[in-house]
Amino acid sequence: MEDLFRAYAPYVYLHPDEAHLPSSVDWFFSNGALLYKKGEESQPVRIQPGGTNLPKGGDPSGSYWLDLPTDKVGRDRVSRGDIASAEAYVHFKPGGMFTDIQVWMFYPFNGHATAKIGFIKKVSLGRVGEHVSDWEHVTLRVRNVDGVLDRVYFSQHSGGKWVDASLLQFQSGNRFAWYSSRNGHAGNNEPGLYLQGPGNGVGIRNDWAKSNKVVDTGARFVVVASAGEAEAVVEPPWLSYQSKWGPTKEYDTAAEVRTVGKFLPGKLKNALDKLVKVIDEIFGRDGPTGPNVKKSWTGDEV
Repeated sequence: MEDLFRAYAPYVYLHPDEAHLPSSVDWFFSNGALLYKKGEESQPVRIQPGGTNLPKGGDPSGSYWLDLPTDKVGRDRVSRGDIASAEAYVHFKPGGMFTDIQVWMFYPFNGHATAKIGFIKKVSLGRVGEHVSDWEHVTLRVRNVDGVLDRVYFSQHSGGKWVDASLLQFQSGNRFAWYSSRNGHAGNNEPGLYLQGPGNGVGIRNDWAKSNKVVDTGARFVVVASAGEAEAVVEPPWLSYQSKWGPTKEYDTAAEVRTVGKFLPGKLKNALDKLVKVIDEIFGRDGPTGPNVKKSWTGDEV
């Protein structure tokens, strides 16, 4: 299985202006990440290596969450990530006709969103889009009959898309480029710009571009789970943590956007109001959950 992954392992290309890089989960823990418990917010706990002291199982009441260090220097440093430590977390899902290989990347912080509003190409939306911890993934679908890569799923915020293998940008043989959007880390098979939102030139920018900020997942990966082979894979303790990897956002989306909108002419303010309605659908309000809480961990990509 590992040889199969190495044959197709993607290169993750960060945007040249990316300020929030990926890291390993252990780097996040060892550099001051904190575990909070509802009712005991004044007494956060440092997370042990591997996440051995994280609570296990479900958390429907939202009793636990993770956050950055409390001091500003520590928060800023950890939020920038550490690409030198970054590694891919691999999950094998063998099936009847195909084997799906999920490849997860962890980012300590998701940066603020930028919008395009009519003729104004880049409008920073304050804190909108910011959240602690960001899990993004691709799924490689490989044909069992001949071991050929059939297509790849790229996660994009709360959704994603399937891309036929013929549309991938290959390099180093059968390995392909996985582009990560600036600040938001949404995945794509090619560089460019895609707007999420109401349309007509208005939307959240997803900017993809190649740079020298790159992670070779074939050289730096850990198999964290393999369906049907539980005894062969030692799952890291943090994988069993099913609570939030970040706090629920504390700002009001509409208020943040209104602060930006007061500098825009009338027609563009109306366009911005339409964008507010879809922002929470794109980014959500709660802190993100880990890989094995996502529906695609056991189900299909939708």
